[in-house]
Amino acid sequence: MKAAPRRGLPIFEAAVQVFSEKGFANTSIDEVAQRAGVAKGTIYYNYRSKKGLFVALIEEGIERLEKVINRELARRDEVIAQLQAVITAHFSFFDEHRDYCRLLLSEVWGLGHRWEKQVERLRTGPIRAIRNVLERGQAAGVIRRDIEVESAAVALFGAVAVTALNWVLFQGRSRFDEVAHTLKGIFLRGCQAHAADKDRETPVNGWEPAARPVGV
Repeated sequence: MKAAPRRGLPIFEAAVQVFSEKGFANTSIDEVAQRAGVAKGTIYYNYRSKKGLFVALIEEGIERLEKVINRELARRDEVIAQLQAVITAHFSFFDEHRDYCRLLLSEVWGLGHRWEKQVERLRTGPIRAIRNVLERGQAAGVIRRDIEVESAAVALFGAVAVTALNWVLFQGRSRFDEVAHTLKGIFLRGCQAHAADKDRETPVNGWEPAARPVGV
């Protein structure tokens, strides 16, 4: 297959929009071509088929997300700071690429049996990057050792992605910083190891837990 046009060119933008609006099954190459303002033959020349186009879109988006996450990880050395940065960067990516967010969650993540290779690409890319940070945190004693890191990494990816989708669909009900702050608090409070009393609710890098009800 020919090298796919990079994001920002008409075919890519139009295809992401149409696929996110109508789903893979109900989208036609004619619609994508019309939205992009190109000949249908141009799409077939570059992607061979509707499936080829769809796969190229998904894989390029995953690659871009992985690069964003790895860039943020490289800027920091401390594990907790890395996890906080990953959450912010991940959420920001989906906020910036809203049609792609809808497309990834509705057509790929939710139908893994159909797009198994693309789900595996998520697992070996962005999710593995998160898992590696958690493993380093366990080795350093800042992440709880009783946590199974593969599940924790998937949980973090899924929580941020679904929360981002909710943000996209119902934007305005919460501020971006409030949502990101909440995600960090929930995830880090559950994963971070504490050298002192494990039951004592201590702040996690500036995140204050809610007051405990009297008698609890």
